[in-house]
Amino acid sequence: MKKSLLMALILLSAAAAVQAAPAKKKSTPAPAKPASVVAQPNDSAHAPAPSASAPAKQVKDDKEGELSATIQGTRKDKMIVGKLDPPAAFNLEDIQNFPEDRLHPVLNNPITFEEGRDFSNMMDSQDENLVHPWLPEISKTPYLTMKTVIDKPAKDWAFSVIDQGGTPVSTQEGKGSPPSVFSWSGDDKVRGHVAVDTVYIPQLATTDKEGYRHTYMGQPMQYATLLIKDKGRTVVEISSKRLFLEKKADLSKEAPVYLNKVCDLVREDARLPFAIQAYDADSDLARAKTRTLVKYLSERLYIPETQITVLEPASSEKRGLAIAVTLNGTPGGAE
Repeated sequence: MKKSLLMALILLSAAAAVQAAPAKKKSTPAPAKPASVVAQPNDSAHAPAPSASAPAKQVKDDKEGELSATIQGTRKDKMIVGKLDPPAAFNLEDIQNFPEDRLHPVLNNPITFEEGRDFSNMMDSQDENLVHPWLPEISKTPYLTMKTVIDKPAKDWAFSVIDQGGTPVSTQEGKGSPPSVFSWSGDDKVRGHVAVDTVYIPQLATTDKEGYRHTYMGQPMQYATLLIKDKGRTVVEISSKRLFLEKKADLSKEAPVYLNKVCDLVREDARLPFAIQAYDADSDLARAKTRTLVKYLSERLYIPETQITVLEPASSEKRGLAIAVTLNGTPGGAE
């Protein structure tokens, strides 16, 4: 009885204590400042919270003292793709039925290629070029080749090089089938060796086993410049018609094309002094042409004119109107 009464008193005292304690208020977060509010200088800086678009970063331990991180994100590079050209389409029927009134002017009117203008533009460059790889190469041996294509097996053959007058200047003969390719080293019975401005035509004549003759003509060739090596001498011959105006000692527009290539050869192979000789029927005009060339080459090669030997003019009867530049073996020069 006493124990029950004591337990009831304890429970009543605990209930009274609970009712006497003040109730705790639930805290609410303070409203965020608007974005337009500028932080004062004495405010403490805080790092911005990560945005939702920031790349995820995963870090894990690989070994003791080492970490490996995996970052996933999105590339935002841009690539501009231009408009593709449409595929070309041709109607064969339209090509076959092309109107003749539109076709004839294309076939009859010549097409002009301004090669001289293009060369002039290159030569007008103000840069002092030491070499000129874009210039045409000077012709050298073999000066002419011809591939052999015959109709019937041959019993014997004769390969000839004829000039524009029909005169054979070089001949090779043999029995049986001819070689697959013929070449000509420049020997000329009329002029001594190949000459500028002369047309050379290769010709092959065969006799078949039945005794019939067959003649095959090759591609005609004509040379504006020649590189000739004979008996230890190296000579460059240039057509005067290409270098000078007609019956004048003034250089033509295309003259630098050839003379600058000669300058390249002088720098590579010449032994000073080198020599110049003109082939011309008019000796006074030939001397005037030589003086023009000496002045031009001296300025281009940066050498005194005394390093260029001037030889007396020679007859043009065999060599034609030409200028010969002897790079070595000249009087007073090193061999």
